This record gives sequence, C-alpha cells and structure tokens, in this order.
Amino acid sequence: MSINQNQLNSLAAQQQQTTDQINSLISQSTDALTCGTNCQKTRKTDSLHQTYLNAQANVQTAPFQLQEAEKNYYTHAEGTAGYNAVRSNAVTQQAAVATSSATSTFQNGVDSATTLTTTYNSLSITYQNAFELYKKYLEENAELQDEINEINTDTVTNDRKTYYESQGYDKLKSWYKLFTWIYIFFLIVYVIGMFLAGSSYSFISKILILIALILYPFAINYVVIFAYNGMNRIYSLLPKNAYTTLQQS
Repeated sequence: MSINQNQLNSLAAQQQQTTDQINSLISQSTDALTCGTNCQKTRKTDSLHQTYLNAQANVQTAPFQLQEAEKNYYTHAEGTAGYNAVRSNAVTQQAAVATSSATSTFQNGVDSATTLTTTYNSLSITYQNAFELYKKYLEENAELQDEINEINTDTVTNDRKTYYESQGYDKLKSWYKLFTWIYIFFLIVYVIGMFLAGSSYSFISKILILIALILYPFAINYVVIFAYNGMNRIYSLLPKNAYTTLQQS
C-alpha cells in the first residue's frame, strides 16, 4: 500500500513539474509575443543595471558584513574573550603596519631634509665663492678703468702737447722763413752795394765778407752748439751753492 502511495506521489510530482514547465513555456511564448525585440533589450538592460547596483551595494557593505560575520563566528566558536583576542591581534597588526609606514615616512623625511641641508650648504658655498669672484672682478674692473682713464688722460695730454709743439714748430718755421727772406734780402742788397756804393774796403775784403755771409747759414748751427757746450762746461767748473744743490736733488 505504501509503495503504491509513493508511486502516486512521484507521478504527481512529475506531473506538477511537467505542468510547471508547460506553464513556463506558455509564459515565455506569451511574453515573446507581447514584448518585442526592443522590449526584450530594455528588460535586459534594466536587469543588468540592477545587478550592477547590487554589486555596488555589496562592495560598500562588504566590510561591515565581513566584520559582523567575523564577530558572530568567533563569538560563537570561542566566546566574547576569543573574539576580543582576535580583534586585539588585528588591531595590533594594523598598528604595527601604521607604525612601520609612519616610521618609513619619517625616515624618508629625515633623508630628504638631510639631502636638502647638504644641497643648501653646497649652494651657500658656491654662492659665497661666486660673490668673492664677483668682488674680485669688480676690483679688477675698477683698476682697469683707472688705467684706461690714465691712458686716456695721457693720450689727451700727449695730444695737447703734440698740438702745442706743432703750433710752436709752425711758428718757429714761420720765423725761420721770415729771417731767411730777410737774410736773402740783405745779401742781395750787399751784393748790389758792392758794385754801386762806394766803400773804404777793398774788393778782396768785400769778397771775403760776401763769402762769410754766404757761409753764415751753414756755420751758425755749429757755432751756437759749440758756444752752448762751452758755456755749460764753464758753468760746471764754477763753485756751486750747496743749499741750492741739495734742494734740487
């Protein structure tokens, strides 16, 4: 009797499963007839969007769910003390990681500060050397400028001296020309006077005087130089004033 009942139940379950499948096919067919391609695409899009939102919610709530699951598990398995020990261990590890990270960050900061200090010292030394070199160049430029100014002053003085010497030479040359013409004039007058004017001098004396007048321009330079050297020699032989000599020396 029980076997027949089991068979009947199995047949009923199979019949119900078949009915459900038929109903599902009918429902899908009806849905396909009533909802076209665009409708199916919209449904699929909405389904995927909902799945995306659920995944975002799971990501946001996952840490809290994990923490709650952890608490429930350890509390049930090891009691509140066991859960507290697990949390204490986790917090200790987190603190160690944070301390290590902070220490590494601090050490990096110290290294950076040391590097910056070294760089600053190097730049300071470089700046000091550059400043000293700059002052040296300024002094050298000032000295060169003084030398240039002195050269320019000497040049101007020499130019002025040359100008005055040139003026003196031109004046001397003018006087030389004047005296030359005067000499020629008197020479011509003397030659004319030799033949036209009466004189107590003999002709030979007049000829000798004429030769002396002709040789005068050529001999006067040697006569003046000889006289000048003779005067200097005589002056050097005279007794000197010691006080005046000391003042001149």
